[in-house]
Amino acid sequence: METDELVFFGTISKPFSFRGQLIVYSKFNIINSKTVFIRIEDSYVPFKLVNSSIHKKNLFKFNLFDVKDEEKAKSLVKKEVYIKKDELVINKDNLEFLINFDLYNKKVYLGPVISIVEKIGQNLIVVYYKNKNTLIPYTEELIVIINKKKRILVMDLPSGLLEI
Repeated sequence: METDELVFFGTISKPFSFRGQLIVYSKFNIINSKTVFIRIEDSYVPFKLVNSSIHKKNLFKFNLFDVKDEEKAKSLVKKEVYIKKDELVINKDNLEFLINFDLYNKKVYLGPVISIVEKIGQNLIVVYYKNKNTLIPYTEELIVIINKKKRILVMDLPSGLLEI
């Protein structure tokens, strides 16, 4: 497996049970992979993923085919977990992928998205607009289109929002 075909998924935090289950920390909210790759020293070792479930926010519970006991699970703690790029599912709650997208209000170019501010109940995107950082609420109702290939975000902003 070539390393450029893999993407970082998360880190093994701790064993979950004496049966070899693992807790994996990840910013993703879903995994569609049947195989995960664990970085052991300088190698990416494939493990068949028997099943996975969300344990808590940002935590998954993994059952790996060849990990049947607590000792084997402990040996994998703090190891990085990778998945194939083509199996990657973006977490809709994590907006980091929007950084460096060009933001448009309908057809009018506003500027680049330079960062994300995650607040409880309201995520904000920061756009460099008219030589200053401007906060814009990120809600489904305002989004017209997200083009990941062209790195463009088109929104339909309420009038007066940019003057605040």
